[in-house]
Amino acid sequence: MIARVIGSLSLRARLTIWYSIALVAVLGLFGAVVVWQQGRIGVRRVDRELDAFASTLDNVLRDELAETSDPRAAAVEANRTIAAPDRPLAILDADGAVLAAGWHGLTLEGPIPVRHDVQVWTARTAAGAWRIHLLPATTRPRTFFLLVAAPLADVLREQREAEEAMWIGIPIALLLAAAGGLWLASIGLRPITGMARRAEALAPGGIEDLGPTDRGDELGQLARAFNGLVARLRQTLRTQRQFMADASHELRTPVSVIQSTADVILARDRGVSEYRDALATVGAEARRLGRLVDDMLVLARADAGGYPLRREHVYLNEIAADCTRTVDVLARERGVTVSASAAVDVPFVGDESLLRRMILNLLQNAVAHTREGSAVAVEVSPNGRSAYVRVTDQGEGIAAADRARIFDRFVQLDAARCGAGAGLGLPIARWIAEAHGGTLELEESGSEGSTFRIVLPTAD
Repeated sequence: MIARVIGSLSLRARLTIWYSIALVAVLGLFGAVVVWQQGRIGVRRVDRELDAFASTLDNVLRDELAETSDPRAAAVEANRTIAAPDRPLAILDADGAVLAAGWHGLTLEGPIPVRHDVQVWTARTAAGAWRIHLLPATTRPRTFFLLVAAPLADVLREQREAEEAMWIGIPIALLLAAAGGLWLASIGLRPITGMARRAEALAPGGIEDLGPTDRGDELGQLARAFNGLVARLRQTLRTQRQFMADASHELRTPVSVIQSTADVILARDRGVSEYRDALATVGAEARRLGRLVDDMLVLARADAGGYPLRREHVYLNEIAADCTRTVDVLARERGVTVSASAAVDVPFVGDESLLRRMILNLLQNAVAHTREGSAVAVEVSPNGRSAYVRVTDQGEGIAAADRARIFDRFVQLDAARCGAGAGLGLPIARWIAEAHGGTLELEESGSEGSTFRIVLPTAD
């Protein structure tokens, strides 16, 4: 219940409450230590006074024994000489019998135990608490025991006064500290309140953020992190909008072709050959539409992190050889020769279907952009703890200004071949490489052709 009530309060109030609770504990502990230490200091002061008093009594007793050989008479005279109204004392013989005493209100229950060492204790009687010292005093050939005591009333009074001062001072200090803590919390949280107001006013498509982030403290770190998050979210929104616009454009073309073909062919009766041509056109566009939707689904699942990799032991050189045979039919139509080479077997642990798709995308891209009658080569080779896959064509190369764009989605640099694909092959290939912990980059490009390089980390 208490936790629910505290949780419903503002952060400023909760900080002040927890700060006040911690301060109560600290001040309470401080007060207890002060009162306890005050008592120890008072008792040590009384002990020093009793030590001095006992030393004086010992000296007086020695002087009296030097004048008379009667121990009791010497004890009585020493008691009379050093008697003080607030200092009970007693002189005992070796058996603990009292030779002379001036109790001054001190009453002890039972016989006084004597030992040949100094005894110090606190006795509580009806008259109050007393500090008592009992120590041996040897005057050859006799042994005496000197008992001296002092009331602890002053010490206890000082403790009570210190305790009263704590009961008055601690609440005052707590109130002042709580008020100061509330004020400091308000000042400390004011930038967060301002950031919250600015965050509420942020537009998804705007360029505003939380303002300057030149602070070097934690609030500056929070503002910079939030600004970075806002920038990433806006970039994601722009990417999604661009993706939807590009996807709509790419999907509209095959859908329009299918719809137009159907409208024309159904406008009147046609011959068998016309129907066959129309159906071939519809089939081709439907296949293109299917490939486009499949590519978009792959990228969407990749962006969402929901495309699991089915890892297994494969050989990259065998996958590359299979891919060259797959694109060989397309390559022969343009008079292009496709070859694969690998000096040794290159083992790898990865998703075979995705790896095959990655290399196929690069080969199809190379075949589509190489010169007619030229060659496309794929080379697989180990390199330390990595495996390299290079796909080289003999096309016209990629302009320097376009090399940073070729891995963007729906980018098609060759306008003459815009109908052959949707510009998703290279983005998908790069994602597959990165999903396996590797990279895909344009290694070189010039008038003699281009080379794309895949680097995949192999197992230790």
